[in-house]
Amino acid sequence: MNKDSKITVFGGTGMLGSAIVRQHGKKGFTNVNAPSRKEGFDLLSKEKVDNYFEAYKPDYAFMVAGLVGGIQANNKRQADFLYQNSMMILNVLEAIKNYSPQTKILYTGSTCIYPKENPQPINEGRFMMGPLEETNKGYAVAKGMGIIGCQLYRKQYGINAIAAMPTNLYGVHDNYDLESSHFIAAMIVKFVNAKKDGTPLQFWGTGKPRREALYADDCADACIYLIQNYNEPEIVNIGTGYDHSIKEYIDIAEKVFNYDGEISWDTSKPDGTFEKRTDIASLKSIMPEYNPRTFEEGLKTVLKEDFNIEVN
Repeated sequence: MNKDSKITVFGGTGMLGSAIVRQHGKKGFTNVNAPSRKEGFDLLSKEKVDNYFEAYKPDYAFMVAGLVGGIQANNKRQADFLYQNSMMILNVLEAIKNYSPQTKILYTGSTCIYPKENPQPINEGRFMMGPLEETNKGYAVAKGMGIIGCQLYRKQYGINAIAAMPTNLYGVHDNYDLESSHFIAAMIVKFVNAKKDGTPLQFWGTGKPRREALYADDCADACIYLIQNYNEPEIVNIGTGYDHSIKEYIDIAEKVFNYDGEISWDTSKPDGTFEKRTDIASLKSIMPEYNPRTFEEGLKTVLKEDFNIEVN
């Protein structure tokens, strides 16, 4: 990858996509394109995706776009998550095959495609090895199909398609809509509101499930490294290698926010998968210098960049 290589980031206005764009800029890359809906681009339109690849023919493409959400959104809109996420990656793979076969593409799956029950930590060999979590089955099936799509288009058509498996992400430009956000973003908003106007703090479930949380810019660095240095069909986990319980994340946030108010738990709401921690041995073997920041460090950066809140 040269500094003037043509690089496309699909989903470049989202949290991970904007981090990939941002990290390319920091590394001195000068030709990064992020087509967006605001410009009339639509990954669900085969015609528009075909026209883009026929005209632009990028050297590298990051496919990090998708319809995403937390437990509530995933559970309510299973069919939407299945259809939209499936069609986006299929449109991109078809366009590369037909108009830009020299393009190397990195596709991001999701650790939700791993079975609901797993030995911990979860290695890449657990892909498609058991039943999925019911609350996000539509999204998980679509992301799994995208990974298999990359492998099959690679095998049949010779496309240099690789796939990475990020764990739960948080970071600058996250989705902070409480109806559709992931846990970390929702937690941040709830703490911000509680500090600002005394809104009572309540969280779903028991607080016992354990989760990884990876800062988006650290994931972006790993994605950029992989597209430069990895050329195999096997998926690669991108995580932290350690986890916290939901309650432990809230304890860290309490400390960062200096919050001393009351916190309640709505145990009528689902916990989701009880434990999910990735094995990052493969990534570390490819990228030995990989060293993601702690949740406390990432949280402080998010508060500064997205909420203009400075904390010590």
